[in-house]
Amino acid sequence: MAQLPGRTGPPLIGETLSLFTDPYGYSSRHFARYGPTFKSNILGKPATIFLSAEGQRFVLATAQKSLDTGAGYAIIHGLLGDALTLTDGEVHARLKSWMAPAFSARTMPLYLETINQVIARRLATWGERGEIVLQREFAATTFNLGIALMLGLDPDEGEAAELLHHWNTFAAGVNTLIHFIPGPITKYGRALAARDWLTRRISQIVARQKTSDQTNIIHLLAEAGMPDAEIITQIIFLIHASYDTTTDTLTWAFVELLRNPELWERVRAEVAAATNAPISFADLGQKPFLDAIIKETLRLYPQVHLFFRGAKEDLEYDGYAIPKGSIVGLVPAYTHRRADYFADPQRFDPDRFMAPRDEDKQTPYAWVGFGGGMHGCLGEMVARLEFKALTTAILRHYDLKLTRDQDLSQVYQALSRPKSGGRVTFQRRIV
Repeated sequence: MAQLPGRTGPPLIGETLSLFTDPYGYSSRHFARYGPTFKSNILGKPATIFLSAEGQRFVLATAQKSLDTGAGYAIIHGLLGDALTLTDGEVHARLKSWMAPAFSARTMPLYLETINQVIARRLATWGERGEIVLQREFAATTFNLGIALMLGLDPDEGEAAELLHHWNTFAAGVNTLIHFIPGPITKYGRALAARDWLTRRISQIVARQKTSDQTNIIHLLAEAGMPDAEIITQIIFLIHASYDTTTDTLTWAFVELLRNPELWERVRAEVAAATNAPISFADLGQKPFLDAIIKETLRLYPQVHLFFRGAKEDLEYDGYAIPKGSIVGLVPAYTHRRADYFADPQRFDPDRFMAPRDEDKQTPYAWVGFGGGMHGCLGEMVARLEFKALTTAILRHYDLKLTRDQDLSQVYQALSRPKSGGRVTFQRRIV
C-alpha cells in the first residue's frame, strides 16, 4: 500500500498546536500541499487526517466499528469518564438505551414548556433598551436552560450560581491541552477538584429528582433504570456538551443575521405571530428557513470542528495504510468550506440548505453539523428546540444592531466564537 504524504512536526507535540489553534488555516495549507488525506502527529501519536466528505463518511459510518472513540479523546477521559460519546460497542449501546427515552420526540413538547419559562424570565431582565455581549448573554441563558432541563433546578435560586462557578472551572480544564499536571496551579488540576464537587452536588440532586414528579432528564434517566453513578457521569457530560456549543452557535447565527439585514427580516417574518401566546411545539416545527439558518451556522462555524478516533486495528483507505493504535482525525471546520461541496463557501447563505438547492444532499457527509453514525448527537432535537425558541422570542420582541468598531474575527477557544463576543444594542419592539 502507498505511504501517506504529510509531515509529523516536532517530537511529542507534533502539529497539535497549529491544528487546535487554527484548524481552517492548518487544513488549508496541508490540503494545498498533500491533498485531502495525509499523515501528521497529533497529541503525541501518529495520525491520519481526512479533509473530505468521503473521509468523514469513512470515519463516522463505514469504519466506525473499527475505531475507538475513547482513544481519540483519551486526553479528557479523566474529567469526562465513560460519557456516552466517548464509548463504543456494548457499553455505548447500553447507555444509549437508557438515555434514548429522555431525548425522544414525545418529550420535546414537555421540555418546551420549561424552555419558554426560562427564556421569558431571562429576557425580562433586559429592560427596554441597552447593550449586551451576545456570547455572554447566550452563555447565561443556555446554562439556565441546561440546569432546568437536566437537573430540574430553578435558575434564579442560589444553588444555580454556585453550580455555574464550579462548572466554568471544570469546563476550562476540559478545554486545556495540559491534562497531566494535577493540583491547584493548573486548569486541569482545578477542574479535577471541580468535578469532585459537581459529583457530590449532582448526587444530591439525583436523590431528590428520582422521587419527584417533574419532567427533567435526571428523572427520566432514573425512570429508565440507569444507575445513579452513570446518571452523574452522563449529566456532567451533557451539560458540558450542550453549554458552549449552543451558546456559540446562537452567537454566530445572530452575528450573521445582523450582518445580513435581508436575512434578519426574512426569518423575523417567518417567526412572527399574531398573538403573544407562548411558543408552541407545532409552531416551531413549521420554520424551514430557521432550520436552514441552524444548518448554515453549523456549516460555517461547526462547534465540533475536530473529530478524533483511535484505530483498533490496521485499516486501509483509498490505498493508504492506517496502522492500529494511530489517531484518525476529521476537520469539519475546513471540509464544510470546500468549494466543490458548497457554492461560495465563505458566504453565509441559508438558502443552500433549502429546496431546490439542498447542497448538503448533493454530497452525503459533506455536512456533519451534528456528527454522524452511531455517535450522532443524541441531544440534537433539544439543541434545535432551544435555538429556535430563543431566536423566535428575541426576533418577536426586540430590535438588535451590531455595535461599531468591534473585532468579529473567528477565534478558537476550544470552540469557535467571534473575538469580541458580538456586542449589540437592543430595543424592545412596539408591535
